[in-house]
Amino acid sequence: MPRSRSRLCRTILLFVAIGAVAWANVENARSGGARNVAVPGFGEDGLRIWEMRASRALPLADGIVDANDLLLTTFSGPKVETVLKSPNARFRTEDGNATSDSLIHVSGPGYEVSGKGWEWDANRSRIQIKANVKA
Repeated sequence: MPRSRSRLCRTILLFVAIGAVAWANVENARSGGARNVAVPGFGEDGLRIWEMRASRALPLADGIVDANDLLLTTFSGPKVETVLKSPNARFRTEDGNATSDSLIHVSGPGYEVSGKGWEWDANRSRIQIKANVKA
């Protein structure tokens, strides 16, 4: 599978997993969502390829999940590839995208990028930072 398709599949799995975790506990959803959520994603070889953590994940209507204190880490083998941090994000699990008006900080080997407001499009494996971009 080409690398971009593989990333797309992994990203869609991330959004589906976030939705599944958030919806899994109806009682938690009534009282403010699931707390201290950690969702790993695995590649075809069984190795962890990403991990999403949030202090809270609140399911809304139509497959939308609000997450607080988001930390998304991607891996290449056993090594950390990218770390994304944002205080808030809204995931549309069925569309495979996420948006936020909050600050974002993305880091990886040899780079750091930050800004305010962002969109993630899993279908294009692309993140767009909307304003105040600093590299």
